[in-house]
Amino acid sequence: MGFLGYKILEINIRINNSEIDIIALDNKFDEIVFIEVKTRSNCFFGNPSQAVTKNKLKNMNLVAQNYLRQRGYNNDYRFDIIAIEYLKGDDKLVNPQIQHFENVSWP
Repeated sequence: MGFLGYKILEINIRINNSEIDIIALDNKFDEIVFIEVKTRSNCFFGNPSQAVTKNKLKNMNLVAQNYLRQRGYNNDYRFDIIAIEYLKGDDKLVNPQIQHFENVSWP
């Protein structure tokens, strides 16, 4: 994540039965970024990012608000998704397909 200009603050943070995979600071915008990482080993269920539903985003927002309040942060914040897909025949350690979706929100 450092190559994106992010500083990792926490990983796998759990608040009230909800979890966020990565919490980082985007130094470029001085924003706290709550990141959900989704992986798939095939395309059968679509892009891994599609697993982040409106309900999941709602839970992430609750965790984010609690986290910011508990830590005393006043920064703006956003939600990102990292989608990792291992296509059939690919060596999982060598050739994953990685997509980064910034500032995700569902209507």
